[in-house]
Amino acid sequence: MDQHRPPYWLGEGEVVPEPPGASVDLIRAAVQGSGFHCPPILVRLPAARLKMALEAGDIDMTPIGEQPSYSPEIALPRDRDGNVDRNRALRNTLVVLVRSKDKVPANTNPADYLRGKTIGASQGSGFNPRLREMGLNVDDGARDLDRNLAKLKLGRVDAVVTNLVKPGHLDATLKRYGGSIVQLQQPLINSRLWMAFNASYYRAHPEQVEALWTWLDTNRLHLGDYINKYRNTQ
Repeated sequence: MDQHRPPYWLGEGEVVPEPPGASVDLIRAAVQGSGFHCPPILVRLPAARLKMALEAGDIDMTPIGEQPSYSPEIALPRDRDGNVDRNRALRNTLVVLVRSKDKVPANTNPADYLRGKTIGASQGSGFNPRLREMGLNVDDGARDLDRNLAKLKLGRVDAVVTNLVKPGHLDATLKRYGGSIVQLQQPLINSRLWMAFNASYYRAHPEQVEALWTWLDTNRLHLGDYINKYRNTQ
């Protein structure tokens, strides 16, 4: 995506900076480790256009989160029964951040707490359709976590949702707010993310694509390692 969302994606606009971000590092490692024998060409697009570009064949692959249904023009890993393989996916835990002054008990059930409230979520996040499917009111106008937390402090949203890739990886972010924002203990949902391919590309290169999906399944914890690397250099 063409938005600065550290530590996952760094920089703005069309040019990909170096270092590019934890998600790009993972994609590069997956391509290199699964037999493509060429580096990926990175194309930056607005988050809302990534899925449409994939369906149209303008790009060959992009990460896609869980959705109620998937276009036939999108290839995802499948199990023996032909269903989307939920095991060959990157797993993220979605957690809820609230204002400490609201005195929400830390052990509150987040799904119950969020009913009837406005939730800040990053623009283009793969889990947003799932949250709406749960009947939750999602405000995804802000493009990153910091902007959503600013809206939370101003009272424009009642809570913020974000991915927790590894335990404690939000500690540095919360520390910057001096205790004014806290994390509920119980996760809202466990989400999955796949590296999706254009269906025509998959039909042309099935062995390499399947190898990439297998590599990601075997090395899914690498994303957390890359995130830690970026946090240690910020």
